[in-house]
Amino acid sequence: MRYFLILALVNLMWAFQFSGAKIATERLGPVTVTLIPLALSTLLLAPFALAHGRRRRRTGGASLRAGLWSFLLLGTIGTVASQLGLTWGVERSLASNAALLTLIIPVFTAILASLLLGEKMNALRWISFVLAILGALLVSDINWHSVRIFEGKYLLGNLLILASCFGSAFINSYSKKVMELFSAAEVLVYTFLVADIVLLAISLVREPGAFSKLGSIGSAAWLSLLAIAVFSLSLSMLLFFWVIERVDVTQASLSIYMLPVLGVILSAILLKEKITWQLLAGALLVFLSSFLVTALDERKKRGQVEIDVIARNSLENT
Repeated sequence: MRYFLILALVNLMWAFQFSGAKIATERLGPVTVTLIPLALSTLLLAPFALAHGRRRRRTGGASLRAGLWSFLLLGTIGTVASQLGLTWGVERSLASNAALLTLIIPVFTAILASLLLGEKMNALRWISFVLAILGALLVSDINWHSVRIFEGKYLLGNLLILASCFGSAFINSYSKKVMELFSAAEVLVYTFLVADIVLLAISLVREPGAFSKLGSIGSAAWLSLLAIAVFSLSLSMLLFFWVIERVDVTQASLSIYMLPVLGVILSAILLKEKITWQLLAGALLVFLSSFLVTALDERKKRGQVEIDVIARNSLENT
């Protein structure tokens, strides 16, 4: 149950990123809006990463050089691709295409978790997948008449959105492998540092006047950027990494289907938008699937471990 509640909190913090970024992009370009919260998050988490690094060196852990290639992959294929791919993809595609394509993130995650971590699907996880996708489709209220996945003029945008989905899935799965050697704070800081450098270079080329506007963007935009840095990128990711160190990545990734649910609920509360039966039904399915795949699947796994221990002890005593 605690994993389910933590993942719900994580997705609530992730959901804020959409509305927070929308406020900031009214004053700044999308690359700069992506860069500033990442840079702030890097600074916020740096003291924790340095403390973990000193402890790792004292205990004879892996050297930072051993993780250099992993951080480069996570920063580029993961963070940069997931952040900019979605931003640029939506600009070149349709919102309905993006809503449909982002449902593939947990599927990509399950595939990568199988390849990189040896995780396996079971009947309960397949059922949860189906329930979550149905619920997310209900909540997203996709206009199927406007979906143009393979239409030529939207193809580049759709490919960028898919690249973003793959980047998110890559972070979800590969980070767990890297955390066998480094702490969650270290993985985040060094990954974000790589992404900061890449995004800074892109920002200077595509949005050369953005930094001169920082002093005049207003308090609302700055508060949004700071909230994204503290909650959507720092605290939420630390909590998510804490969970995936204890459960399979495939289980945790299904909670991503809570994002559209929480996003619509936030809109209903903050913007007084109408709550429909589709939202309620979709929310119920998504939360049910997330509960099944975290609380019940984990309980089933613990029960199997206890049975294996009892069986092993019985064999040793005979």
